[in-house]
Amino acid sequence: MKDQKDYLLKDSFILFLATSIVNLSNFIFHMYVTRNLSPSDYGALATLLGMIIIFIMPSQALLMTVTKRVSIYKAHNQFEKIFSLFKKTTKWFLILGIFYFVFFMLFSNFIKSFFNIDDIILILILSFISIVALMLPIVRGILQGMQKFAGFGLNLISDAVFRLLCVILFINLGFGLRGTLASSLFSALIAYILGLFMISEFFRIKEKPFQLKKREFFGYALPVFFSMVAFSILSYMDLFIVKHFYEKEQAGLYAVTSIIGKAFLYFPMAIAMALYPKVSENFELNKSTKSLLIKSVVLTALISFIGFLFCFFFPEFVIKLLTGGKKYLEITGIVRIFGLAILPLVLLNVIINYLLATHRYFFIYIMYSGIIIYTILLWLFHKTFFQVIFILFLVNLIIFILSFGSIFIPENDKIKVKGKIN
Repeated sequence: MKDQKDYLLKDSFILFLATSIVNLSNFIFHMYVTRNLSPSDYGALATLLGMIIIFIMPSQALLMTVTKRVSIYKAHNQFEKIFSLFKKTTKWFLILGIFYFVFFMLFSNFIKSFFNIDDIILILILSFISIVALMLPIVRGILQGMQKFAGFGLNLISDAVFRLLCVILFINLGFGLRGTLASSLFSALIAYILGLFMISEFFRIKEKPFQLKKREFFGYALPVFFSMVAFSILSYMDLFIVKHFYEKEQAGLYAVTSIIGKAFLYFPMAIAMALYPKVSENFELNKSTKSLLIKSVVLTALISFIGFLFCFFFPEFVIKLLTGGKKYLEITGIVRIFGLAILPLVLLNVIINYLLATHRYFFIYIMYSGIIIYTILLWLFHKTFFQVIFILFLVNLIIFILSFGSIFIPENDKIKVKGKIN
């Protein structure tokens, strides 16, 4: 095992490279899809993919919680507990996945009606995706917690690349929007199987059974869950509002704008991925974490700003590259500024990872207060895309500033849970 040093730059580069490949693959995915689906179908796809993000947030909470537990085991050289953790969490979240399936089936008609989606089979596919998506973060959490960033990055890449290959195959076979959505199901399943092989070395270590208390595990998972749900709502609320209030064609145009902005500005997400286990381990060992945070924020801002400048100066090139046609050129104006609008959201992701790793949860109240204001403003003011984007920027900026400020509240330092490792 490596000595406890600051490998943030090195590991961030590994994950940055991996997530860059993932973003490139996803960009090609959307580039191919926009050329083969109508704007209305693409708007439905973007909405369904956003719903996946929202509804599988327990899986993201699971990823960060498993990462946290494994980073603690790593800090105390207790690798024999990892297999037991894997078995217990798999059982819990498989049950949750079945519950999700039933939920989607019961509320399928409401989902169709609210988002103006015509095909109920899409909701069925969505329900299957939710099951696999709850399993995948278990293996990824083990890889991330052990700071095996090369394997973690490879798993992310396999998911994105297989999704691209599947969508090309399914569309050419004539499955259209159904096949496009199903590609996410098959790629996630393949990534999960590959992930099992990647963590198989821990299955060979003599297992040391232990009692993982649900209260202890979910006591940390719940704050992670609520923060991830909040972050996802902030990321996709604008898309949902537009899909509900606008005509299908207009919603499709906005969906393309959203995809372009996020494709360029989510590259630095790798920095937050590398930050989280490092801060968790240092926090468990009572080492300083502030320098890691500062480096992460600066790197994220720098990379994001480069993406914004590219969108601002070359919006038509980006639109043509993604869509291949002139039918989307009317969104040139909002593409120029959309990157800047979501910059506070990208920086907020770094702050969330840091605060969760150091057991500081006051920011969750800030986020949900912001969501209430965000929802009200978007519901009342959505006549133009520029109104929607301005509200997106303003609310996220305020949430970011207040969440960053919560780091320096002295009372938060007392929240740390001293690690009794069961």
